[in-house]
Amino acid sequence: MKHKKALIGNISYLYFLLTLCLILFACISVIIGVADITVGDIINIIGAKLKLVPLSESISKGQETIVWQLRIPRILMALLTGINLAITGAVYQSLFRNDMADPYMLGVSSGASLGAAMGFILGGFLPVWAFVGAMLANGLVISLSGIKGKVSPIRLLLSGLAINYFFSALLSYIRIQSEDKQLAVFVWGMGSLNAASYKRVGILLAITVPILCLFFVYRKELNLLLMGEEAAKAMGVDVSKVRKRLLVASSILIATNVAFTGTIGFVGLIIPHMVRLLFGSNYKRTLPLCGFFGMYFVLFCDDLARAVSSKGEVPLGIVTALFGAPYFMYLIYKERRRES
Repeated sequence: MKHKKALIGNISYLYFLLTLCLILFACISVIIGVADITVGDIINIIGAKLKLVPLSESISKGQETIVWQLRIPRILMALLTGINLAITGAVYQSLFRNDMADPYMLGVSSGASLGAAMGFILGGFLPVWAFVGAMLANGLVISLSGIKGKVSPIRLLLSGLAINYFFSALLSYIRIQSEDKQLAVFVWGMGSLNAASYKRVGILLAITVPILCLFFVYRKELNLLLMGEEAAKAMGVDVSKVRKRLLVASSILIATNVAFTGTIGFVGLIIPHMVRLLFGSNYKRTLPLCGFFGMYFVLFCDDLARAVSSKGEVPLGIVTALFGAPYFMYLIYKERRRES
């Protein structure tokens, strides 16, 4: 009993420490950018917006707009993107019992991107179009890999990669053929937080909270699925029902995120794997810790994307891929050694 209380206390302390450091990291991120705005000016702008202090006369309207309308919504979007992609990746890896499964690798993000692009051309609410694309990708992967029966990790991965490349090719063709030059701004294929706004943050937050709560409700089932379908069924889990519910919820979450940020890969691959290595596979801890480290990772990558070039930012998806692709190769190497 004492050991259990100590463990709960240590985890609570870890959550508190991670939250505190995340707030500090987010505050530092506000400073990063091409525009030269001092820390004092940033504090004054935020204080003035919160009606705590008057706005200094030395601060221009442009500086105020950059901090309050561009940088802060962008940071909030980065945090939501990180928690969404990392936790959804952990859910996928349990549902498919595969360390290399995540929405990006299985083509779900590409499907959502293609759907969002179609919505941009034809009109309508982008997350709805993105959800249709994500569900289409899920259906194709499940059909190709035979997930209802026994499925090998390789077949699942190859099915996902095939869908990923196919939808990415269609998206590239649409971008090239479209006469609407604004389509190039929505760089879904590379990922960007440029279009972040308080309205979009609010919509994504409204989708994120209930779906993450749903994932947490199913944490016991996710733990059992890691032991295999037969073991989960023996423990009373309706595997088909759980998988369908969580795949639909995941698709809604990923679709909304992709509609606003584009395709940002490898977050759901790297973070859950690292969390399991450091803290074990109990989803009671895995899900919240994936959320924390996902937020850290995406915020760090976005800061790096804004800081590395003086001529403009590097697309966020490129930065995450630079970290994720080598890690993916490491996982493949590890899988090969396990089989040999």
